[in-house]
Amino acid sequence: MHLAPSTAWAWLIACAVVILFFPLAAQFGNLKGKLSSFRAWVWAIALLGIVTAGFMPFAFDPGIPNFEVQPFIFFITGTLLSVLFLGEFHRMNAQKKLKHPQRVHAERRTRYSKAVEHLAYPNPAVRASAISTLAGLVDEWLADEQLSVEARQKEGQVIVNALCAYVRSPFARAFKAEAFESDTPPANYAGDFATDLAAFRGEQDVRRSIFVEMSKRSGTLAENEKGEVTVVPGAWSGFEFDFSRAVVFYPLDGLTIENADFSAAKFCNGSDFSGATFVGTVDFSRATFGEIAGFGDATFTGDANFTRAVFDQDARFSDVTFMGTADFSNARFAGDAVFRWVAFNANADFREASFGGHADFRDTAFAADAGFSGASFEGNAEFFRSSFGGNASFFRTDFAGVTEFREAVFERHAGFNAATFYGDAHFSRATFEGLAGFHDVTFEAGADFAGASFIGIADFCEVSFTKSPPLFTAKNVESGEVYRARFAALSAGSGPTGQEAHNFTVCEGSCPIPLGTAGLNGVGYRIPVGAVLFDPTSWGKRRKEYTRLSEPAQ
Repeated sequence: MHLAPSTAWAWLIACAVVILFFPLAAQFGNLKGKLSSFRAWVWAIALLGIVTAGFMPFAFDPGIPNFEVQPFIFFITGTLLSVLFLGEFHRMNAQKKLKHPQRVHAERRTRYSKAVEHLAYPNPAVRASAISTLAGLVDEWLADEQLSVEARQKEGQVIVNALCAYVRSPFARAFKAEAFESDTPPANYAGDFATDLAAFRGEQDVRRSIFVEMSKRSGTLAENEKGEVTVVPGAWSGFEFDFSRAVVFYPLDGLTIENADFSAAKFCNGSDFSGATFVGTVDFSRATFGEIAGFGDATFTGDANFTRAVFDQDARFSDVTFMGTADFSNARFAGDAVFRWVAFNANADFREASFGGHADFRDTAFAADAGFSGASFEGNAEFFRSSFGGNASFFRTDFAGVTEFREAVFERHAGFNAATFYGDAHFSRATFEGLAGFHDVTFEAGADFAGASFIGIADFCEVSFTKSPPLFTAKNVESGEVYRARFAALSAGSGPTGQEAHNFTVCEGSCPIPLGTAGLNGVGYRIPVGAVLFDPTSWGKRRKEYTRLSEPAQ
């Protein structure tokens, strides 16, 4: 066989064009998706090599009449085998890559099943190890880039649900928590005290460890450039934590708890939330606190729901910060309710709440609306030096003991309409910047308004003073200073000695409010005897006091 060099080159180019057509069509043309681009290129290169090897001797050496058949066949066979092995290797490697995530996911689910089984082991160390394993599995799912964000959250939520289910699972010894306060068994203890004590404390540690793992991965608080407190999301911030109807008999103080549902939960002796940070919303509705409820120094970044919660003993919320709405409507406080130095940055709702013991709201700041309508205070109620930045509503509220609003500041509407004070009510040196509404209020004992400032309208219409007239002037025995109530000289009526703004018309049968006449800016007003008028436009920035006052009313 003999080919001229030009003919050999023509055949070589023609074959190359035909061979290269297929991989190009597989990658860019009509065959895209029908042929494997990788295999098409491998076969094309192999065939092109075979054709080139066959035609090259004729293209460069016209004196070669033929070529050895056997070496050429060996060359073709070796080339084809290499191509086949390369293709098979590529196929197996692709399948291996495809199955690797599936194997990883299956292995995680196997570890999850074993860890859940270990939660039932009697040894607390085994259970604690299982909790650590489950928390680590959640982190692995969240870091799996092979899955979508939604799929990661879904897989992680499954494990979080298992941890929450363990928290909700019953533990019989929890109801004996009071007996395990010391290492000495109480009298007539039924059972093996040493064994029960060890099991109780071991379970306390195990269940608290769940919240510790969650706390590590929850959001944190930080201040921005404006000094505002913001929440920096954590790894688990997207999950929901359902602890509803759980029995909590272990301390959770100092931890961060996020998006937690404790509705209808029961808190036994040993539970404590002092210094805790609640990120997101938290639900304690219908929860029962059988022992002292400790929330001192806690921070609630979102809405806090305590509706219909029951506090069988003292509720301690001193120094707590509520950044969102605080809802205690219909809550029942059987013991003392201590809310001293609390900051309510949003609305505070105590409607229909009942306070069986001492209610302490001294030095508390209500930045927004404060609702106590329909509430009942069976013991003393203290709001000494409290500030109300929004509307304060005490409509139809019952105060059975001594009530203290001394030096309180009401920046907007203070509504006490239809309230009843069975004990002494102290409003001395309080400040009412908006409407002071005492319409239809009943004072069964003493009422003290000495030194109070009424910048807005003072409405005492239909008030009933059962025991004695109210005090609007009092003298400090030790210092000799006289505290006189002050009323803003607001718009005058048609008469020279009457005004439309303040109303002191008590109900029939009530002890009267002794009224006198005071004049300011050439206008006469009828206000309580001994009280003074002031010009609301005469505020002195340097002295921080009103500069134009009348003589005491006579």
